[in-house]
Amino acid sequence: MDEETGTDGHVVAGLDVLDILRFIAKKQKRFLAIALNELEEIFETAGMERNSKEFQLIRKLILDLVNEYTRSILRVIFGDIEHLKYKEEPNKYK
Repeated sequence: MDEETGTDGHVVAGLDVLDILRFIAKKQKRFLAIALNELEEIFETAGMERNSKEFQLIRKLILDLVNEYTRSILRVIFGDIEHLKYKEEPNKYK
């Protein structure tokens, strides 16, 4: 049991993992597009430029927060897969 999330990483037993990943990625892209579009509209209304330092900082903040939120969802569903160690296979084409 993961103390941080309170789950064992097996919340979606019986569901297709690829379908879940596609759904999450699709929703993430949609929410990001909406948020960044609204940010652009706010800056245009305020007479500020999209190339401004402020816009770039806020854009980066939104992207970082949504990406971290998505990672946390994936951790709850699948467990901590980011720190798995893979057995390195020899390169067959050398």
